[in-house]
Amino acid sequence: MIASLRDNDELQLTAYCDGELDPAVAAEFERRLAADKSLRARYSRSTSLQQAVRSLPQFDLPPSLQARIQSRLDAERPSSVTVLRRSWPLQALAAAAVFGAVLSSSVMMTIEHFDQGEEVASQVVAGHIRSLLAPQPFDIASSDRHTVKPWLTARLPESPQVPDLAGQGFSLLGGRVDVVGSSPVATIVYKHAAHTVSLTTLRLGQAVPEQTINGYNVRSWSDRNFTYVAVCDLPSADLAVFESAFSAAESAAPEIK
Repeated sequence: MIASLRDNDELQLTAYCDGELDPAVAAEFERRLAADKSLRARYSRSTSLQQAVRSLPQFDLPPSLQARIQSRLDAERPSSVTVLRRSWPLQALAAAAVFGAVLSSSVMMTIEHFDQGEEVASQVVAGHIRSLLAPQPFDIASSDRHTVKPWLTARLPESPQVPDLAGQGFSLLGGRVDVVGSSPVATIVYKHAAHTVSLTTLRLGQAVPEQTINGYNVRSWSDRNFTYVAVCDLPSADLAVFESAFSAAESAAPEIK
């Protein structure tokens, strides 16, 4: 019975992700999704997988192989279904095998990267939550970027620029050092109205998918030096504004040496 219910959940989950449920059923499923932590986790994995597949690069056959296949097809004029079947040479089958292997490998690598990104996102969100439970969400309290930046530089191999975004509605509160995996990383803390924004800097190249974890929105982007992960309970649209403001200010600053 439990297995049957789980199978039905999977079918409904797949249909919901594909937008195939009618409005009434979709609304009921969303109510269940809000109340069932396990179902939400499966929904998150499913949407991450969909994003991974959509992000796969498009592969073309090598031009030389395409030319050989086309040449063979042009050379043979099939007069029947039997001849048509024989007209497909081993090269075409090999091409299909190569394409399948490349596609499978790409899917697995992309899924692995998404899994790693989700783990990083979970750790960054955990750091944000810990900071909110502490007496203050920073190790160094200052609204002066010329104080926060040197403090981070003295404690980390690399530290990001710390732009002043008060004019864009995001006031600098300070900074702290978090740990992601086994590496210490810089986190800059901003305030927007009553909301605290944690901006954690990771090594360049780490991919962190945009998502919501425990009610906190996660947004990530990269520049020439770092990958940034912003965490806050602000709506996604406000975090997009924060990203734009930070990126514009950071790109105007001198390159980090």
